Amino acid sequence: MRRMNGVFSQSHLKKIRTRVGEELGLSFQRRTHRSVLMRISVAFAVFAACLLTITPALAAEIPAVNDLLYFVSPETAQFFKPIQLSDVDQNIEIKVESAYINGANAEVLVSVRDLEGNRLDDSIDFYDSYDLRTGFDSVGTCNQIGYDASTRTVTLLIETSSMNPNDTITGKKITISFQTIMSGKEKTLAFPIPMDWSTVSNDVKTEQSNQDGETVLVPGEKLFEIMDGFTFTGVGYIEEQLHIQLYTPNRHIFDDHASLYLKNADGTRVNCNPIYRGGYNTGDSEIERSADYVEYVFDVPQDSLSKYQLFGDFYSAKTRVDGNWSITFPLVND
Repeated sequence: MRRMNGVFSQSHLKKIRTRVGEELGLSFQRRTHRSVLMRISVAFAVFAACLLTITPALAAEIPAVNDLLYFVSPETAQFFKPIQLSDVDQNIEIKVESAYINGANAEVLVSVRDLEGNRLDDSIDFYDSYDLRTGFDSVGTCNQIGYDASTRTVTLLIETSSMNPNDTITGKKITISFQTIMSGKEKTLAFPIPMDWSTVSNDVKTEQSNQDGETVLVPGEKLFEIMDGFTFTGVGYIEEQLHIQLYTPNRHIFDDHASLYLKNADGTRVNCNPIYRGGYNTGDSEIERSADYVEYVFDVPQDSLSKYQLFGDFYSAKTRVDGNWSITFPLVND
C-alpha cells in the first residue's frame, strides 16, 4: 500500500517558489527582460571566474558553485556530478538498489534503512524536503512500495520521464537529495470533542490572515487542550459562519494537523473550510508565529448549532530526523 507520495520535476525550485507564494498569499512577479539578461550575464561572469580557478568536477562538490552550474547549464552540472550510489547521515542510509530504463522512462528502486535503531516504519515521509536534479527536463513520482520490519528498511520506487517522449536518457544521471525524514505517524480518527455551544459568541475580535487576507479570530488564550499538541484558542461567529481556532505549536516540526467536522443525530456531516494563516521558513517571525494557528470555518447558522456534535481527525509524527542525504546515479539497466 502506498503511504508516501510526491511529485517532482526539473522545475522543482519554481514549484517551491509558487507553493511559498500560495502559503503566504504573495505574488512573485516575473523579472523584466533586462533584469533577466543582467542576471544571466552576471551568472556567466561568475561561472567563468570559477572555471579559471577550479575544475567543473570540483565545482560540482561546492554547493554554491554547484547551484550556479545548474543555473547556467543543468546538463553540464549533472555531467560533472560524481556518482554516489549511497549516502549515510544520522546513521540512516539511503541507497540505490536497482534501475530499469526504457527510452525516455526510468524506474529506480531506492532503499532507506536505519542503521542504529527503530526510527523508521512504514509511515515514513520526507516532508517535502527532497529535491531531484537531472540534466534534462523531466517529470516523475516517488512512492513507497514496501517496508521490511526485520531490517528496518523502506523501499521507494522513483519513476521519472523526459518531457521529450523521443528522448533517450540512458547514460544520463539523476541526483536526489533529502533533508528531513519523518516517521512514527499516529492518527486519531472520529474523535468526539465536547463543546458548549451556548457559550459561542458573535462578538469576537478579528484580524486579517497573513496568507490571503481572510477575516479570522485573533489568537486567544487556551480554551482547552484536545490532546497533546492540539489546543483550541478561539471559537466564535464571523459574518454568520462558525470559526474554530486550533493551535498546533509543533506543526512545523512533526506535521501536526487535523480535520474537524460536525455531525447531527441523523449522521449528516458538515465539513469545514480550513484557513491557514501563515507559513514557515519565511524569515518573518510574525508570519511564522501565525502559521501555528489554523482556523476551521463552518457554514452553520448559530441557532442550529446545538443540533451538532464536533468531531476531529488528528495526525502527528513522533520521529523526525534532519540531515543531508544525496545520491547520484547513472540511468543504466542493472
